[in-house]
Amino acid sequence: MSKGRWHYQMANIHPSENSYAVDPESAMEMARLMDLDIIVNKQMGGLFPPDIDLGKVHDVLDIACGPGGWAMEVAFEHPDKHVVGIDISRAMLEYATAQANMQDLQNIEFFFMDATASLEFPAASFDLINARFIVGFMWKEAWPELIKECMRILRPGGIIRITDTDRVFSPSNSAALEKFNIFVSKAFVRTGRSFCKEENANHFGLTPMLGALLAAAGCENIRKIPYMLNYSAGKPAHFAQTHNWEMGLALLVPFFRRTSMASQEELEELYQQVLVEMRRDDFRGIWYFMSAYGAKPM
Repeated sequence: MSKGRWHYQMANIHPSENSYAVDPESAMEMARLMDLDIIVNKQMGGLFPPDIDLGKVHDVLDIACGPGGWAMEVAFEHPDKHVVGIDISRAMLEYATAQANMQDLQNIEFFFMDATASLEFPAASFDLINARFIVGFMWKEAWPELIKECMRILRPGGIIRITDTDRVFSPSNSAALEKFNIFVSKAFVRTGRSFCKEENANHFGLTPMLGALLAAAGCENIRKIPYMLNYSAGKPAHFAQTHNWEMGLALLVPFFRRTSMASQEELEELYQQVLVEMRRDDFRGIWYFMSAYGAKPM
């Protein structure tokens, strides 16, 4: 693997300090993120926005890369591009590095770095910056600062793309899953992660803000692409997405307890109800998410 142009160790935070709602070192979370990468890549129909000139993209940064799924796909399909992934999880980075070495990917490297702090790259280092589903660890106040940092390390004409959702768990006809959606929304308001001030709103208010956040940082030619994944019973995505929700819910139980959503006994009972309801033949669920991206002025 390439040793690249950034050899120093990213140490702007202590490894034990993070803002994740779930344990970022969890093996279950690693498995969930690997599955999610496959689901999302397929639903989005490609690794990059369809209307950008890839001939001008040479250096790519993936923020909160997790086990490196998207970053390694880019490195594999585009050996002419230099890809960097950053994450706060040592376990994720070790796995990603090992996988890249096994695949003999010479054009990718991974670093420990916290996206809620300063990004320790020189100005004008990248042509495209990607971030997917980072709402789980981003404080509301951290969003403008992160995008400002991305603009600093982008080259003129470079692209920043953010893909995220307003609900961790999607609208469905599962009463238990909807209850968990309410728990997440309330917990995110109470912990400063939500742009919505109403705890019972059942969403984060993030996707309506993404374009405005990019514009406030100076991005131009901002575009938004919505996505809809139907994972109802009988649909191709049903097994993969319901399994992903099962793992996600199990990982969020400690977060729900810390934010006083319910007792352990209530959470376990509700979790078992979700497992039953998502396996019914009449289960219906659709997951919505959105990409917003714009360019740094030339």
